[in-house]
Formats: sequence, structure tokens, C-alpha cells
Amino acid sequence: MGCDTFRGARPIRAILRVSGAGCTFATMEPIEELVRTRVPDRTVELRVHGVSGTPPEVLLGSFPVRVEGNADAGFYRSHDAGAAGGIAEAFSWGGLTSRKRSTALWLFLAPLALINVAGWMTPTHSMRTREGPAQMWRDAAIRLVTVVATVLVAAVAVQAAASVLGLMTTDAPMVAGRGTAVVGLAALVPLGLHLLSKVGGRADDREEHDDPWGRAKSLRSLGHAHLGVGLAAVAALGWAVTGDVGRADAWGITALAVALGGACLGATGILATQVRGPDRSRWMGAASAGLGLGAVVVAMVAAGLRDHALAAADALTVIHITLAAAAAVLLSVALVAEMRMPVRSSAGFSPAFAVLGFFMAYSAFGALSYGMLAFASDRSPQAFVTDPEPATMFHFIDYSAFVLTCAVLWAAGRIVGHVRPLAPGGELGVDAARRIRAAIAYAPVELRRAGLGLLAAALVLLGAQLLRIALPDAEWAQRVAQVVMEPRLILGAVGWLFLVYLVVRVCRGRPVALLGAGVVVVALAGLAWLIHRGGVDVLAWARLDTDLTGAAGIDHPWVAATSFTLVAVVAALFLPAIAVLFFVVSASGDRESRRGVGVLWDLTNFWPRLYHPWAPPPYSETAIPALATRLRHLHADHPAHTLVLSCHSQGAVLGFPVMRRVLHNTEVPGGSLRYLTYGNLLSAHYQQLFPHLFDDDRLASLETANPGRWINLFRETDPLGHSIDAIGDANRLVGHAPPRGVDHVLTHSSYHYSAEYQAALDDLGRDRDGADRSARDADGAAAGGRRRWWRRTSS
Repeated sequence: MGCDTFRGARPIRAILRVSGAGCTFATMEPIEELVRTRVPDRTVELRVHGVSGTPPEVLLGSFPVRVEGNADAGFYRSHDAGAAGGIAEAFSWGGLTSRKRSTALWLFLAPLALINVAGWMTPTHSMRTREGPAQMWRDAAIRLVTVVATVLVAAVAVQAAASVLGLMTTDAPMVAGRGTAVVGLAALVPLGLHLLSKVGGRADDREEHDDPWGRAKSLRSLGHAHLGVGLAAVAALGWAVTGDVGRADAWGITALAVALGGACLGATGILATQVRGPDRSRWMGAASAGLGLGAVVVAMVAAGLRDHALAAADALTVIHITLAAAAAVLLSVALVAEMRMPVRSSAGFSPAFAVLGFFMAYSAFGALSYGMLAFASDRSPQAFVTDPEPATMFHFIDYSAFVLTCAVLWAAGRIVGHVRPLAPGGELGVDAARRIRAAIAYAPVELRRAGLGLLAAALVLLGAQLLRIALPDAEWAQRVAQVVMEPRLILGAVGWLFLVYLVVRVCRGRPVALLGAGVVVVALAGLAWLIHRGGVDVLAWARLDTDLTGAAGIDHPWVAATSFTLVAVVAALFLPAIAVLFFVVSASGDRESRRGVGVLWDLTNFWPRLYHPWAPPPYSETAIPALATRLRHLHADHPAHTLVLSCHSQGAVLGFPVMRRVLHNTEVPGGSLRYLTYGNLLSAHYQQLFPHLFDDDRLASLETANPGRWINLFRETDPLGHSIDAIGDANRLVGHAPPRGVDHVLTHSSYHYSAEYQAALDDLGRDRDGADRSARDADGAAAGGRRRWWRRTSS
């Protein structure tokens, strides 16, 4: 027999498992439990963690044993649960977003995931009586934005295939099969994303509910519709950009006609998708996917019959600018519609987050363009970076990188300014924790402003392009458009002002630090001047045009603009691309690294993919029914016990629809069910971003359905947890003083270290409304007697 030893740092315990194959020694890390929580008698506390996948041994404070579920989403107890007092049980769902290494590939779906989340940010009330025209215009615009995102994926795929096959910048005779290869390779991208969106997860909830977390059947038809649109776009664009559209033959006309039919049918099915009610678009999705696949086949045949290829760069440049313009106009329509909807304070979040997703997509597109075209170029890397070709496409890419970098700097400056990191933290960091709390509460508003700023920048770019086209003979119009569209001219120099703003905000409240930053800037400028006086041209890489007369060093008139733009290109395009590739190829093998990235998926994958189906699989459609089923099983196993669903942070967002479902189904009596939340995100964050699902009416409905059985704990030093106005006196302020052995203030975690947690658990464990526990005890005794009789008769 052989033994395998699992790695562990500073093991304190070894567990020997004996099986027919041999023995296995498992080790575990030390568990910090400075204050032990006691579950009241005849009570089952089901603990649900928040983001980052807290292990079950940490939730329980002891070595866990899985009693239901699997390694991705399982329910655990300590080995001695129930020996004394009540029963503590942990629900560990972090494996749904980080356990499998394949989840690293989800990073390629991040822009589409953000667009999908943006679709759920509807600024209306949950108890609305009817949908007005503003609601319909907003929903239609967001749905069409998802269609534009899918077409963008197809355009990038066609560009990548054309770059690989050398058809981007040079007119050339068509090598046999090259046109077919362009269309065929590009078609693999939407097919791959469609399959990738199914990797690492599954939708277990096939039932219909009054909430949106049970719509797996609708997802299938929506996914087929987007696949049809993507394949149709690949067929049309792949055939069109590699030849002369004016010389189309019968095969080409057929390909375009079939592609147009598939795209229109798919778009119609996407617009017909509902987040509740019957699925009215099922046949449309399947038909669109079939037509899209047929269009790809016909386009491959048509492209293979060509004997000459035109340079694809100019056509793709027009396509990308057209898609950006369409997205900007649609998001502007959505913004105007949201301003007329009931919850005005939440208007604008959806367009802002969607435009952030689009700029993320264009960052990936820009990195791909720079990398592939630079690799295919016969010029030196410095010449390509200085003056890349095709010029118009890279002006567009540079503009996107410049605007995105400025938006990030501005948003970071606003948020960091509230934190004031250089200001005194106070005793045990209490003052610093309160500032962080205020900054995070204000962060969604700042992100909305940054996103709407990006939308305004996209509209400015569209206006400049229209000005250039409308007035081709007007020199002033061409100059204005050139200055706006090419950030390596004057516009790029403005970016340094955003960097200065960030530094000033970081040094807020500390004049000495601001003075020090100024001294550093002056010293660097002096060093650059000395290097220039010595004849060393260290900034040659930042030249805008090598044909300009005059010095080409730091006194070049466009160095400030060009250098910031190139820094923005590196920061917004290449660094994220390199980080993603490094994580997918190397760091994804480490579970802790996947847990760190899994925080992103814990926040975005909560939402079903009913807006864009190529987002990663939602864990909510597995975790919510699993929790509801476990509560039913616990009640069946312990009918005389009180069940306390104890949820922290994102776990409270997960537990809220579970409580509504279980109480609505009446499979677990309300008198046996309690809800304990702490560090929750429901009121200050989710209510602000998603009011139609978490507004006061919906939150209060849970308290009304099960009165007196919900307690919410919060700290004034917790940056994420807040009180819930809708439940009034059920909110309890928790102290932030640390226990012995902890030298920092308690913030978002370790609520069980505060005495108020134990008090809340004790209150929920007893009958607060005077319910007749003796009746439940009698029912439990009768059920136990029936089980004992069955065991005697069946033995």
C-alpha cells in the first residue's frame, strides 16, 4: 500500500483515512478562533460565507465533514456536531467560482459578464403595476447593446483571422483556400465562447419561480440566438472585408442574404427574451443558430471562389467605428429612458457599467491588434509603435486606451480622496476604517460618473468622425477632427492632468506629502533636462512624426501628448492582456490565486445570463436551490429545531431569495425559520444598483412574511455592511473593539468575535413571538415514535 501526503504549512493535525486502496494523510492549517460561538439548544445554524470562498473549517472552527452536496457547493458539519448544544453547519459555495482550474478561462468573458450585469440595473420599483414606455425603450436598448457586443466579438475574430493569414494591410492574389480559412477560423471564436460559457458550471434550477434565478430554459434559447447572430456576423464580415463587395457573385449574395436572415431572427429572439414569464423566443434562437451556421458554410464557399483579396484593414476600421457608434447611441437612449423611470437615484448605472464592459472589450481588441499587426509588419518595432498602420484603426485604439486610462485615474482619485490614506488612522485604525466605509459607500456613484464620462467621450469621437465625413473640404473641420481623434497630438497631454489629480487626492490632508510629490516631479524634470543637454535622446520612442523638423528630444512639441498616450496603451492594453495570459497559463494552477480572482466572479456571476449568455455560468442557479433543499432536509431531520440561516456579506444576498422561496413554498414553517445577516450588501449597494430586486418594498416583504425573525448586524467600521431601513428595529449595531490577541479594529469580518452576534443567535434560537414550542416538541416526539416503530417492525 502507498501513502500520499497532502501539502500544508505548519500542520497541527493529521487525519488518517483508511480505504481499500491505502491510506492518505491530510494536514490542515491552524484555525483562528479567539471567541467561540455557542449555538443554542435545539437550534441549527446554517452559516453561509461571502466572497473569496471561506473554507468550511474556518466557518466551523473545527475539521469539517461533508454531509450533503459536493466539493463545489457542499454542506459541512464538525465531526462532533450536536454532541453539546445546537448544531452548526456551513455551506461552502466558493468552489462554484474558483475550485476548477478551467474557471481561469472565464477572464476572456469578463467584458460580456459586465454587460450582462449592467442589464440587471433597472431603475424601477419591485412592486410596479405596469411597465411604461421608458421601461420598454430602456430594455430594448440594452438588449440591442448585447447584440452589438456579439457582433463586436465577430469583427475581432475576423480581424484576428485576417491578420494571421496576412490579409490586413496589403492587396494580394488570393491563395487557394485563404478566404475560406478566414471565415472558418473566425467562426471558431463565437462557437468557442458559446462553449466556454458552459465550462465550470451548470444551471441546476430548472423550475419556474417568481424571481429571475430559475430561468435556465430561457437561457438556452437566448444562447442560441446570440450564437446565430455571431455566426451570421462572421459570415457577412468575413466575406465582405476580404474582397470587393461591388463584385459579388451568386454565392456571395446568398451568403449575405442567409446571414442577414439569421441575424435578424436572432435579434428578434433576443428582444423577445423575458426575465419572468413564459419563454417566447425558444424557436427563434434555434432557427437563428441554424441560419448562422448555414451562412458560414455558404460564405466559406463564396470566399474560396475569389482570386484576389483586398486589404481588410480599412473595411474593419469602418466596422469597428460603426459598432462603437451604435453602442454609444443605444446606451444614450437607455440613459435618457432611465432618467424618466421611477428610481431616479439609480438612473445611469446600467449604461455606465455597460460602457465599461465595451471599453474592456476594446482594450482586448487593441492589444490583439497591436500584437498581431506588429508581428506581421516588416518595419522595426519602434517604427510600428511610433507610427502604426493602418493609421485610422490605431488612432481609434489609442483614443480608447487614453480615455479609459483617464477614467480610471479620475475614479481612483475620487475614491482615494475619501479614504485619505496618508491621514492618521486613529486608535487601532478606527478613523481609517470609517473613512474607507464612506469611500466605498460613495464608490458606485463615482464609477457611474466615470462610465458616463466614457460614454460622453465615445459620443465626442462619433461627432468628430461625422464632422470629418460631412465636411471633407473644410480645413478647420479636418483639423478639429484630427485633434480630437488622435490623442498623440494635443489631446494626450491632458492625461497628465488626471495623474496630477490622483496625486493631489492621495496627498489630501497632508501638505507635506504634496510638497514632496512636487519636489520629486521637479527633480525628474531637472534630470531629463540634464540628459537632454548631454545629447542623449531618451525619448525617441515617443516621437510623433520623424519627418518633423527641429529637435526630437524632450523639447519636441508633441512629446507630452505622445508619451502619455503610449503609457495609456501599455497600461490599458498590454498589462491587462499579459496579466490575463499569465494567470491562465501559470498562476491558475494555484487554488489561492483562483480564489483571489474568484472574488470578481462571486460578484458578477450571481446574476443569471438573461442579458448576455456568454457570461460565465451563474453560481446562483446552483447555490439557491441547494440552500432551499437543505433547509427542507434539515426541517425534515430536526422538526423540533429552529433553523437559523446565518449569512455574511455576499452570502446575505444569496440567502435573501432563498428565504423568499422557502417561505413562499411553505415547505418549512415560518415559525421554524430565522434569518441572521451581518456585513450584508443588500441595502447600501445592491439596493442602489438593483432597486427592482432589492428595494425597500421587497426587503420589507420578507419581514412581513415572517415577522420578528430577521436580525441584521452591522458595524460603523465595516466598509460594506450597513443597516437595512426597511426592517427598522431588527438592525443591531455591533461593537468594533477587537478581542484579546487582535491589534486592529474589527471591520467586515469576524462578526462572531463581538458579543452582539452571540446575543442575536440566542434571541433567534428562542421563540420571540411566543410560539408554542411544546406543540412542536409533541410533533417531533410523535414523528420520532413513528420512526422507532418502523425500525422495530422492519428489522
